[in-house]
Amino acid sequence: MKEFLLNGPEDYKVMCQEGVKQYVFPLEYSHNAIWDSNVSPEGKFYFGLASEIFTGNYVRLCEYDYEKNDIHVLFAVEDVILPSDRTIRASKFHTSISFMKDGKMIMTTHTTDKSPAHPTWMPEAYYHHLWEGFPGSNIIIYDPSTKEAWNMGVPVPRESIYGAVYDPGHHALFFTGFFKGHIYRYDIDKKRVADLGRVSENYAFRLVLGPDGNIYGASRSGYVYKVDSETLRITDMNYRLPHYNYKYSRDFRNISIGRIGPDGRLYFAVMYGRDIVALDTKTGKFESMGSYLPSDHYVKGENRNGIFGMDFDSKGVLWYAVSAKNDTADKPETGLPGSLFRWDITRSGKPEWVGLLGTKKRVGAWISEVCISKDDILYAAGSNHSLDGPDITAIDLKTFEPNMHKLSEGLEDRFYDPSAPEYIASSKKLFDLEEIGKENPHTFDLPLAASPILLWRALAPDSIDNSSVTGLFWNEEGILYGICGKDQRFIFEIKDLKLNRIEKIDSLDKDFVSDLLDKFEPKPSNLKTSFKLPSYPGRQYKAVPSVHAEFSEGRIVVGTKDGMLAIVSDNGVYSLGPASPNGPIHAMTVTPDKTLLFGVAGDPDDIGSVFTYDDKNGLLWKGYIIYEAVDSAGAVCCTRLSSCSVSKDGKYLAIASNDRLGTVLLYQL
Repeated sequence: MKEFLLNGPEDYKVMCQEGVKQYVFPLEYSHNAIWDSNVSPEGKFYFGLASEIFTGNYVRLCEYDYEKNDIHVLFAVEDVILPSDRTIRASKFHTSISFMKDGKMIMTTHTTDKSPAHPTWMPEAYYHHLWEGFPGSNIIIYDPSTKEAWNMGVPVPRESIYGAVYDPGHHALFFTGFFKGHIYRYDIDKKRVADLGRVSENYAFRLVLGPDGNIYGASRSGYVYKVDSETLRITDMNYRLPHYNYKYSRDFRNISIGRIGPDGRLYFAVMYGRDIVALDTKTGKFESMGSYLPSDHYVKGENRNGIFGMDFDSKGVLWYAVSAKNDTADKPETGLPGSLFRWDITRSGKPEWVGLLGTKKRVGAWISEVCISKDDILYAAGSNHSLDGPDITAIDLKTFEPNMHKLSEGLEDRFYDPSAPEYIASSKKLFDLEEIGKENPHTFDLPLAASPILLWRALAPDSIDNSSVTGLFWNEEGILYGICGKDQRFIFEIKDLKLNRIEKIDSLDKDFVSDLLDKFEPKPSNLKTSFKLPSYPGRQYKAVPSVHAEFSEGRIVVGTKDGMLAIVSDNGVYSLGPASPNGPIHAMTVTPDKTLLFGVAGDPDDIGSVFTYDDKNGLLWKGYIIYEAVDSAGAVCCTRLSSCSVSKDGKYLAIASNDRLGTVLLYQL
């Protein structure tokens, strides 16, 4: 097998042009992306024209006119949702456009573009900012027959909807959250939202309606789940999608696209994986169908490749686009072309490369969407062609397929010429914008001492809901004990920085359990003081201790139910101010010498954060717990922080979460 399908420009051959039409938006355009599309029952192709990172624009719903090879803008979202001009933009529809039973369309907004007040897109940094943060995604309904659009409101404040799918059996919309990884259900008739719980760390988007009428998705870490559309119960499928460790610094292994095959199975592509996976929803059995490439790698110079668009034609043949990237933490991107492939996957065929997807003048870069109509017109959306506008390529497969091996040389698209000065400049611009984010980190920065302890996986598949942690305790031997669970409680033991055991509490010795329960932290504060604790004006009633910790020189650090921090001593109260943007202080812990304090805080519906205090540096907000490196940590995001504890020898700090994906992180001090 070849190492690379494409070794360089000498192998760049454009697909056959029989039956091909293409519409290209202008170069250096205000809108540079498409990440949502669908074909109507009548065969019309609709898509969201989006913007990313630096232009500060709003998304448009568009229709591609196949006969005229033209674009019709149906509405601008800012005319529908009434946004505030200072906020981070509703710049995109993202993997959400669905057609409802009555012929109307339903879709959800997402953010990938900046506020005009910011130098670049900074969604987490401004998550809590009332006026400049993202206010939350909107649900939009559009009627193609009347050209009317309706704003159904913001179902989850501050959250950005990253993927959605319509459930025709119950006239409902299921969707996932970008920041917090929850899955939600919107009842269209009752106009009510239900939070079904956390299913992913963060940033997992694709939801798929199965042939059984249920909803399927995967966490960012690759664990597949099912939501029963009738009972709304989440079932862990006890299966992790296969992943290939490319030389890319960020960890993604969620579903990138899913389609129902002619054999009734669900077919998934993985971001970033090498295989296409089939699921029989009747039996729950997964099967890897093998690599989607006829070579070890796609194109020389890549550090990752993947499928984001694929679909089956009327004969049951799978068509898909493979895209690749080569940007790194220290090097701007140079263009790598996307390709079209054909695979008769249900009849033991092999993947066939049929050329670069597009025309000589424009080849798709990050090909985000592939949809095939009932009469076998394939629509492919080319996105993220540097700063340029996107492209739509339409292929009549009835004409194209018999001639598909008639490839042509002479690619004229300068994005794929590494020496093209205009694209060297535009790539540097994008790289410099990314650098702004790196220079303004928003995550807790202590080094991890070990791989995160994923209690939710230790309790999978049946007891994930009981993985939420409520208390921690280090003993003198350096063993960390914890308690988790709601309906059923568990005691876990972490020894030598690894999970040693996790057992139901009622299976353990009662005296052992009783002793541990008395030692777990945090405990509600019973501190009594005659001094007034700090408060927000008008919320003095919440100036009540939630937790407290003994500090050096006989002082006590107090955290309140409204997130205020103060030092109490014989001399009075010294206010340190708010320790987090919202919510109570949940837990605090100090080093053995009582000179450095760590704490966790945040509203349960918010993104929790870590803070520290010492006499030299004062109160410092240290940010969120988010990891996405392809290393021992992998993808981790903890939004509800419940507990923290420093080991008796002062070497380690443990922080735990009490959301559905219960996790313990161990830091080196």
